[in-house]
Amino acid sequence: MRGNASTDTRPEKRLRKALWAAGFRGYRKNVRTLPGTPDVVFPKAKLAIFVHGCFWHGCPHCPRNLSPKTNAAFWRAKIEQNKERDTRTSGELERLGFQVVAVWECELAQNSGQEVIATIRSMMNPAR
Repeated sequence: MRGNASTDTRPEKRLRKALWAAGFRGYRKNVRTLPGTPDVVFPKAKLAIFVHGCFWHGCPHCPRNLSPKTNAAFWRAKIEQNKERDTRTSGELERLGFQVVAVWECELAQNSGQEVIATIRSMMNPAR
C-alpha cells in the first residue's frame, strides 16, 4: 500500500491540465491544512476538489471498482472504509464553508473531463 502515490497521480495531473486549459487560475494543490488534504483547492471560491481513483474509492458507475479475487473480504472492507472517510471529510469541509466536488478517475477520461470542468465552472460562478 505504501507504494501507491497519494499526490500528483495521473488523474490529478489530467484535472489540473484541464483546469489550466479552461483558464482557471489561483488554485492550490494538496492543501494539508484542510481536512482530507484536498487535491485541488480554490481558496477564494471555497471550493475543494478530490480526485478519486475508481478502484480505491468504489466508483458507483465504473467497472474498475470490482474487488480483486484474492483477499476479497479485506479489499471490500478497505474500500468501504475509504468511502466512509470520504463522507466524513466532505462533511468537515462543508462545516468549514467549502463546497466539495468528488471527481472520479473515469469522468476525467471521458470527454477530456469537459463535463467536470463545466461543473466546477458552475460552482465557482453560480450567478452565470
